[in-house]
Amino acid sequence: MSGTFSAVIGIAVLVWVIWNQVRVREFTPRRVRIAGILGIVGLVELVSAAGAQPVSATGWALLVTGLVVGAALGLLRAATVHLWVADGKVFTQGHWGTAALWLVGIGVHVGLDLLAGVVAPSAATVNSSSILLFIAVSLGAQGLVTMQRARSLPGAPAMTLERVR
Repeated sequence: MSGTFSAVIGIAVLVWVIWNQVRVREFTPRRVRIAGILGIVGLVELVSAAGAQPVSATGWALLVTGLVVGAALGLLRAATVHLWVADGKVFTQGHWGTAALWLVGIGVHVGLDLLAGVVAPSAATVNSSSILLFIAVSLGAQGLVTMQRARSLPGAPAMTLERVR
């Protein structure tokens, strides 16, 4: 996919993710699966972009930095999500802070893309193609921590990744 098309898809996925973050939703381990699916698609895009031309070590370092920041923001977002049990089910709802952390993450990702274009031009395509992978890592970190928090709620059903189908 082209960098522009990847960015458009990434923005559409981000809008969908933020909307789902701030509304009341039942939490099940299946929510973590979407991060895995996005991660696979993102990884395919990244490998495709990396195959187009060699990428410098600086470019890879910027990419990894962005993914680490995404994971860290996922951990922070997990702490902002309100969890409760009703009728034997776990429900979640984020708030403006949860959404703001997504926007910060995307800002960091775009900033690293711009920096890559300046200091590691060979990595510009790879970094701009990594938006879905960034979202997947961030969403996955948030989902795993949220699942761990949900397990500790009185009356919460058992939650394991093995039960995801």
